[in-house]
Amino acid sequence: MKYKFVIVLCLLGTIWACGTNGDRSRSSNSVNVENEVEAPDEDLSETDNEVPEEEPEDEPGCEAEEEPDEPAEEDEPEVPEEPFPVTDFLQRGPHQVMEDGRTAGVTNCANMEYSVYSPVGVSDPPVVVLGHGFARGAGVMVGWADHLSSWGVEVLVPTLCHYNIFNGVDHEMNGQNMKELAGTHGATEVIYAGHSAGGLAAIIAAAQDANAIGVLGLDATDTQAVPGVPDFVGQQYATDVDCPAFSIIAEPSSCNADNNGVNLFSLMGEQSTVKVNSSDHCDFESPTDFLCEANCQNETVDFSDEEIRPAITTLGTAAIISLAGLSADGDRVWESQNLSNWDIAGLIQEL
Repeated sequence: MKYKFVIVLCLLGTIWACGTNGDRSRSSNSVNVENEVEAPDEDLSETDNEVPEEEPEDEPGCEAEEEPDEPAEEDEPEVPEEPFPVTDFLQRGPHQVMEDGRTAGVTNCANMEYSVYSPVGVSDPPVVVLGHGFARGAGVMVGWADHLSSWGVEVLVPTLCHYNIFNGVDHEMNGQNMKELAGTHGATEVIYAGHSAGGLAAIIAAAQDANAIGVLGLDATDTQAVPGVPDFVGQQYATDVDCPAFSIIAEPSSCNADNNGVNLFSLMGEQSTVKVNSSDHCDFESPTDFLCEANCQNETVDFSDEEIRPAITTLGTAAIISLAGLSADGDRVWESQNLSNWDIAGLIQEL
């Protein structure tokens, strides 16, 4: 009986072991089948996998608001440049002036009288030789001499020997005498200036003087239709002037030979010319007198002497300052932008 019980137990153990192995075999086979299933291709492009995004639909009753166009920028109007502020040469300069009367011996004139206007405290200043007009004298140019000297130049004002209607007229000799006077004075840098026929003499002097550094014509004239005097003497010399030149002219009249002096300056290489409208021949003297005004004063004018003469003084002084190299403001006064106020008002005309 005991042995039967043992036998039964052995049989049950064998049956249990076989059942367990079968389950394990089935489980293993199941895993192998799953591993044999092909994996999906991983080379598909991202584009194929992406789902296009749908744009959101506008809500009913609402329209997409368009951004308003920015207003176009308007070009700002150009503001004209303000003229560069310059020195007011109408005013008296910073120097006190000393006057001295002298005489000099020059060709065909043993005792030519002249005055020297010197700026006090200025050593070796540039020299200006300033000539008066036909049948006039040094007295009508002393206002110019005093004013110019206050700005730092030394001014020699001769009574020219060959503008005397009783002793004859010789413009070329007057020019030579002006040059000789500068040499006698020891000037090494000379500006020649003059009114009317004195302007002609200044051109003749500058054409012959290697020390000339500039010319200023104050309503300068050339010879024309004068008995016993060749026509257009100045043109023979103007082309030989090789220094800068400035010219200020009046309205044409018989007193300035209808502006024939303009032609002299047009023959020079470096020159600037301005016409002061309504001015007459006498406006260029300082001081003038009744004799000039009785013969040369304009009858019809658009501007008064109180407007005309300050413009002439300012332009003439600036020209001398420029030629002497004393200040750049001398040049600036003659620049178009600084002449514009006078030009717009009709007082001056650039030629």
